[in-house]
Amino acid sequence: MNEYIEIDKGEIPYSFEIELAGEIFEFEVNYNQTHDFFTVDLFKDGGVLVIGEKLIINRPLFRNLVNIDLPKEQIIPKDRAGVADRITYDNLNETVFLYVGESDE
Repeated sequence: MNEYIEIDKGEIPYSFEIELAGEIFEFEVNYNQTHDFFTVDLFKDGGVLVIGEKLIINRPLFRNLVNIDLPKEQIIPKDRAGVADRITYDNLNETVFLYVGESDE
């Protein structure tokens, strides 16, 4: 796993399109300043798939959801330094990145 999704913290809240396993999705990135965490909303073809998915270290996004329209590739927030136990404004896109890889399913 070496490809990752670049998050521009200076633009939050913002949305962007991304291709995953040959399909186009729209990600919207949000930040909760009070509690220092990030969430993503996921859209496909103009429809809502997921709202408010919290980014949690080493936990694949959308892992508890069953929907045929979800990305076929896993997106897993990982800390390349191996020291973070949670994702914060300070470490996202510094040592913590959203890595993209094939799903194990």
